[in-house]
Amino acid sequence: MSDPLTELHYGQRSQTLRGVVQDLNDGGPSQTVSVKMHYGQERSSVPVHQPFGFSSYAPLDGAVTHVIQNGADPSDLFALPPANPSAARMSGLQAGESILYDAAGQKVYLQDGKIVRIDALEEMRVSIGGQPVLDVTPDGVTITGWLKVSKTVTAEEDVTADGISLKSHVHSGVKQGTDETGTPQ
Repeated sequence: MSDPLTELHYGQRSQTLRGVVQDLNDGGPSQTVSVKMHYGQERSSVPVHQPFGFSSYAPLDGAVTHVIQNGADPSDLFALPPANPSAARMSGLQAGESILYDAAGQKVYLQDGKIVRIDALEEMRVSIGGQPVLDVTPDGVTITGWLKVSKTVTAEEDVTADGISLKSHVHSGVKQGTDETGTPQ
């Protein structure tokens, strides 16, 4: 006679299987994976349950996931989001910190409850309604729209408005006394 607790343990243990991700399809409303599990079991088109508001595509070389059998039914499966422990994981976080990263090393790092660090390889773009309003590249920053500044603006170099230099512009019709000069040229 077998021990009921042992049977329960093995029954629960068989509900969750770890597998190596063979393929990932991110083209439809639900991401799916093909997975090779123990004893050569292979399953394809297993839906991945992503947390709401988040989606990722783990690099396949070394990707693993856990597959859950609903109600011990091997035909009713879902997978947890794949992980890839070998691909660019950011480490060294302190308690309470979070980081969102990709395989190239780009990251959004919520650090120490005080700092938000964003590291982009080529460009950081902020869009509203599909229209870029802020574009940051190594060549500079482009703001599309009105810029309202409530404090002092300091420029270490020249400022140009409509082709006229703030540092080196000249005025026409220069006069003495309280008379006004012409516009900058």
